[in-house]
This record gives sequence, structure tokens and C-alpha cells, in this order.
Amino acid sequence: MRFPTFVFTEATETQRHGERLCGSVSLWRNRHMTGIQIVRATWRDAWTLSRLDRKCFQPIDAYDWLTYLGLCLWPSVVALKAASGGEIIGFVASDRRRRHGHAIIVTLSVDPAWRRRGLGERLMHECEARIDLPRVRLQVRKSNTPAIHLYLKLGYTVLGALPRYYGDSEDGYLMEKARG
Repeated sequence: MRFPTFVFTEATETQRHGERLCGSVSLWRNRHMTGIQIVRATWRDAWTLSRLDRKCFQPIDAYDWLTYLGLCLWPSVVALKAASGGEIIGFVASDRRRRHGHAIIVTLSVDPAWRRRGLGERLMHECEARIDLPRVRLQVRKSNTPAIHLYLKLGYTVLGALPRYYGDSEDGYLMEKARG
């Protein structure tokens, strides 16, 4: 299987259109995508992120805009959005739980029109790079085979099953990645 080659550059102030951002802005290009930016999500993105979530998940799993508002404001959460042409096309959030020595990936969403292009993988890499804990955990539906394959590719292992974890009683997996 061939994976796309990415070229990473640091955005200049001109590329940011004068917007002042905390942290760096990642731009990458490959033969499928051009000019995708991954930046910190803010409270202003909550409504748009909830709409993206409804496109990506079953209604029983989708978060509402108040949940996204909390994710974007909570100090221990790393909340990153992927944007193209001013449109949010992906999102990832992790909650750092220092007392437990790990972070939890709360959600990973990629607009269906942008899937299978490496965006989910890039969001995960960007999020993990901002986590300063030795382990990262996540939960995933047993039926979400594409996500499970992505997480295995990224180095996550299955710790165990979560019986009837989801609102419709579907089982899930608890997965973890140990970081060096």
C-alpha cells in the first residue's frame, strides 16, 4: 500500500492572513490536498464543530455544541481543527489526565468528503505532539473498522473490550499507545 507523501512547512504571518494564533500552524500539501491548516480550535468554532460531528457520527454518538464549547475552553484539553479555504474539515481533541499518567483522545472527526487522504492521521500526529504524558488512550466502536485500522497503524494496541459501552449497547474497544 502506498501512502501519500507530505511536505510540511511553517506558515508565515502572511499565510495566516494577519490572524494571531497560539502555537504553530501546520500546512501540508500532497497530491490530494493543498493548503490544509491545523490550528488550535477556539470557542468560536463550537457550533461549526458540532455540525461537523453530526456529519461524521450517528446521532447517538454526536456531541452537541456545548460539549464542543467545553472542549475548546477547558485548560487540560488539546483541541485542534483542520481547515481548508476557511472551512473546518477535521477536528481532534484530547484531555490530559495527569493524575492518571495518560491523555484520552475524546474525539476525532474528519468530514466524509475529506476521508481516506491522511487527514485523520495528521490530526492524530499533531495532537499527540502536544501531549506530554507517557500514554494516550481512546475508545472506539468495534464496528468502526477504518478507525481501528488507523489507530493500529499509529501504534495503538487494544487493552480490552468495553461491553455495551455506546448508547445503542454496541461494544467498544479501549486502545492505548505507549510513548517513548
